[in-house]
Amino acid sequence: MANLANHHQYSRDTDADISSAKDWICSLGGRPVRTHSFAASSVLAVGHFRFEGLAEEVAAPELPFHYISVTLSGPLRIEARLGGEKIKARVLPGQSMIIAAGRSNVWRWDQPTEEAHVFLRADFLKSVANFVGIGCAEISDRIAFSDTSLRHTILALADEMTRFGSVSTVFFDMAAELLARRVLFRHCQRDLKRLAGSSGVLTAKQLRRVLTLVHDRLEDDITLDDLAGAAGLSRFHFVRAFKAAVGKPPHRWLVGLRIERAKELLIDSDTPIIDVAAQVGFDSQSHFGQVFLDQVGMCPREWRRNALS
Repeated sequence: MANLANHHQYSRDTDADISSAKDWICSLGGRPVRTHSFAASSVLAVGHFRFEGLAEEVAAPELPFHYISVTLSGPLRIEARLGGEKIKARVLPGQSMIIAAGRSNVWRWDQPTEEAHVFLRADFLKSVANFVGIGCAEISDRIAFSDTSLRHTILALADEMTRFGSVSTVFFDMAAELLARRVLFRHCQRDLKRLAGSSGVLTAKQLRRVLTLVHDRLEDDITLDDLAGAAGLSRFHFVRAFKAAVGKPPHRWLVGLRIERAKELLIDSDTPIIDVAAQVGFDSQSHFGQVFLDQVGMCPREWRRNALS
């Protein structure tokens, strides 16, 4: 499960955009919190960094992403100029910040801070806005506000990245949609034309097509678009309809299938664990081992030994 999605329509400028996100972090003195502190897909990047206090103003590059963060330490006082507008705020741990793409941004703050942040592609947000019937969505820059849904989604991404060293494509895709919808409906000035109706529940035929795709390509990096395409639905309809039918989101379901197939391989053969990992779609043995431990409660080698004893 590679942490870079190569199948999405927004991937054409991904490398340049990701470089700009890293440059932005570096310009403000960001230092990785752990070994794995940055990961990206074609629509979303996530980071977890520490920053020293900025006694003097620092101008950071404009971003092609919408920036959303959660402050993990503090409190601290921030002074900023966003698009030329001066902003001052006292930021508490757990509070968030949103900055629209393309804003000039100049910063100063009085204390060291630790931030979990995401960079959401502007064209992806626009595509979600079009789907849900928002004709014009203008991001409202905000500093020092509380939003439990945003916080949980960002921290889930950061936790996935730091624990497993990467983030699965499906997890990235789902998080991107959750964040986009939350931003659109809670943090945008918008013109609502219509709201998408209920997506219903997947039919048995649609579920069979999704299962066939997964079983045929379990060793591949399967995206949310792949799953939705098998069901003949848009990705936006698919997530809701799938969860209504199966009772869990696609990412969790797919991880479960990979682990169950891994158990079969561990029992039925003496295949090396690194080969088992590859056959069920993991990009490394260490990633596979961490996910297996998280799901099963023991490492693959220990599970195989217990199962065969």
